[in-house]
Amino acid sequence: MSSLTSTFFSYRQLLGLQKLGDVMIPGDREFPAFSETGCLAYVDTAMGSAHPDDIRDFGYLLWFFYLAPTPLIRSVVWLADNAESFPNAIAGLLRKLNIGLKGVVVSLYYSGKTGLSGGTSPLDIIEFSLTCERREG
Repeated sequence: MSSLTSTFFSYRQLLGLQKLGDVMIPGDREFPAFSETGCLAYVDTAMGSAHPDDIRDFGYLLWFFYLAPTPLIRSVVWLADNAESFPNAIAGLLRKLNIGLKGVVVSLYYSGKTGLSGGTSPLDIIEFSLTCERREG
C-alpha cells in the first residue's frame, strides 16, 4: 500500500479507511475483503464531488480510524448501524455517520475498479456487467 496516494487524504488516513473497509467488508471464502480489491486507489474519484468541508471532516474520522484499535472501529460501525436504538437527538447523527461510512466504503468496493496489483472485483464474482445500448429508431 506504500505506493498509494491521494489528493485529499494522507497515507495514514488511507490506512484508516482501509481498516474501516476491512471491518465493514472483511471478505469470506467467496468475496474479497475490502483491502484485497485494491479499490482504495480510487478514493479521490469517489470523493471528488464532495464538499471540501465534508472531505476535511471525513479525513479527521479516517485519522481516528488509523489510530483506533479494530474493536473500537467495530463499535463505531455497530453504533452507526443501530441508530434506531438511541434517542432521536443522537440517532440522527448516527444515521448520518452510517450513510457517510457506508457510502464511501460500499461505493469503492462495488465500483468495479481494482488497484494496480489487480485485485479481485466483487462485480466479477457476481458476474455483473453494465452495458448501455442505443435503441434504433
